[in-house]
Amino acid sequence: MPRSVVLAAIALTFACGARHDAPHVRQLPRPEGSPALRGGGPARSPRNASYKIDAKLDVVHHTITATETLTWTNLGASQVDTLPFHLYLNAFKNESSLLMQTSHGVLRSATATEHWGFLQIDKVTVGGVPSTRLHTTGPGSDETVAELPLERPVAPGASVEVGFTFTAQLPEAFARTGYKGEFNLVAQWFPKIGVRVGPPGTEHWECNPYAATTEFFADFGVYDVSVTVPSTYVVAATGVLANAVESPGGTRTFTYHAEDVHDFAWMADPYMEVLERPAKVADGTIVVRVYHRPEQLHFASRHLEAAVGAVEKFSAWFEPYPWPVLTVIDPPIDAADSAGGIEFPMFVTTAGDTVFARRGLRLPEYVTVHEVGHNWFQGMLASNESEEAWLDEGVNEWADAKVMAELYGARTSGVDWMGWQADISELRMAVDTEPDVLPSPIATAAYAFPDMSAYSQASYVETMKALATLERTVSPAKFAAAMKAYAHQFAFKHPTGRDLFATLEKELGQDLAWFFGPVFQEVGGTNLAIRSAECRASHPARGWIGAGSAKKLLTSTEAPSTGGYVCEVIVQNTGVVHVPVDLDLRFADGVVQREHWDDKGAGNWQKFTVERSSQLVEVILDPDDKIALGSPMTRRYRLAGEGAASMRGASWFAGGVQTLMQLVGP
Repeated sequence: MPRSVVLAAIALTFACGARHDAPHVRQLPRPEGSPALRGGGPARSPRNASYKIDAKLDVVHHTITATETLTWTNLGASQVDTLPFHLYLNAFKNESSLLMQTSHGVLRSATATEHWGFLQIDKVTVGGVPSTRLHTTGPGSDETVAELPLERPVAPGASVEVGFTFTAQLPEAFARTGYKGEFNLVAQWFPKIGVRVGPPGTEHWECNPYAATTEFFADFGVYDVSVTVPSTYVVAATGVLANAVESPGGTRTFTYHAEDVHDFAWMADPYMEVLERPAKVADGTIVVRVYHRPEQLHFASRHLEAAVGAVEKFSAWFEPYPWPVLTVIDPPIDAADSAGGIEFPMFVTTAGDTVFARRGLRLPEYVTVHEVGHNWFQGMLASNESEEAWLDEGVNEWADAKVMAELYGARTSGVDWMGWQADISELRMAVDTEPDVLPSPIATAAYAFPDMSAYSQASYVETMKALATLERTVSPAKFAAAMKAYAHQFAFKHPTGRDLFATLEKELGQDLAWFFGPVFQEVGGTNLAIRSAECRASHPARGWIGAGSAKKLLTSTEAPSTGGYVCEVIVQNTGVVHVPVDLDLRFADGVVQREHWDDKGAGNWQKFTVERSSQLVEVILDPDDKIALGSPMTRRYRLAGEGAASMRGASWFAGGVQTLMQLVGP
């Protein structure tokens, strides 16, 4: 059955039980009454890009009219005469945008409709003086990047104030923003300045156009945002609710305040309800809220449990969550493909609510853990997602698997249902492409991958497998301490892959160039396999032995078999990543002999010769599952007698089946 039909059936199933009463005016929520940072502590970031925005949502036409004031400070050592801005909503303006060209109008199983969106700049001021210099600069007909030449450059250390009056037309939900029915996810909706990076004196702007595989990169600041909506609508947003007042014309205005964040997103919907629970961390508590439609209450409770657990684990293992509130939006079922599974600071959306996701089938929980995790790997560690997507997505994926295992059990973090059990990371790996078919290295810019599949495999799965391999190789405890040091050192900065590598080398006390280079910069990965394994009867050398008068002919009679065996095993690695590996030799008498191959610079194969009284029956490569990279299908070999090629083939098949079974259950 086509996937679209299945999704339609799921949506219909929920829709049948989703009869809502007419929207009604809710009780006006009270302001949070808490500082924007827990404990009211000092600034955690440079706060060089701060925004004040006043917006009004037309819920009939899904249009936002707004004013914005940006205060930007030049942190570089050279002056700036042009400011670049992201106009992300123009990606939804027509089929000529880079987003539509690179996605062909399909992303995450969602299809763009002809309900287009756009970001129209109605007025620009610089220092309070009107300017007409803003112009788009995207490639071709793309309008997602604009530049504003300045009449007077901004000197190092100086600030500039830029004002916008704009109209944002939301598209029907697609690619992380938009509306579906009366549900509105308002994301990437305002003019947002790029990021200036590089060595002092030679800085350059990073402000890439919006493609299907590129997400976001922005500087930290303080956000004060007021949104006006009908009085029947529930609002949730980045930040803490600073004020909520009744406004003229049956509307309400909600004002949010956020500090040390690099984005602002919000949701407006007339039917949402909320579940709330505190997450407990070492230095206090965080309020975790899940907004959901009434018919999704069961899933909302699961999302809340996962979100609370994720906040607590990520805070303990990396850096304490710095804000007092975390908001999770569970979108309506018919908006999940287009508006679910998205991360913003203090504000994420989740997904996975289907009739098939019974308790114990943990896709909903995993989506929530993953998106909450982005509050560390991107929310605080604000890497450049366009240039180094793996540094956010893949590092987060590695951490997510650890959180899921801690919350739900090491063998049951993905599935624990009707006798079936599976680890979430094993399931993730089982359905993905092998690295030797990927045409691009992990450390490829997101927009430079040939397709979404290659981007996803490299940036998410292969990065997760690489980190898991290094972790198991150097010891989990040491690796955990090194990753915590990385998170602490670069929180509220813009770390690069080089920063991560340097931190790991320093904290682990090792030169890891042998690993980082091939894994992240080359194509091919690890391709470990047992090439051959065989035994022969052991006996003294036969034939003419000695020289001259001492020469003697030894036959099988004079040199009989000793009763033992000489066994030879050849292992190979035809990939570019060479990681030390153990192998277990299992003999018929029950003895297991462990060998070790450290193949760094030692060639692509190694022969092991062992003489024993018992015959070799099985070889297991990487018996402790330290190497997550590559395929486990070629790492188990059971001997079935000398020369029995057909039986060897059968043992290979049996080993493969066993491996597959291990991926889905014991």
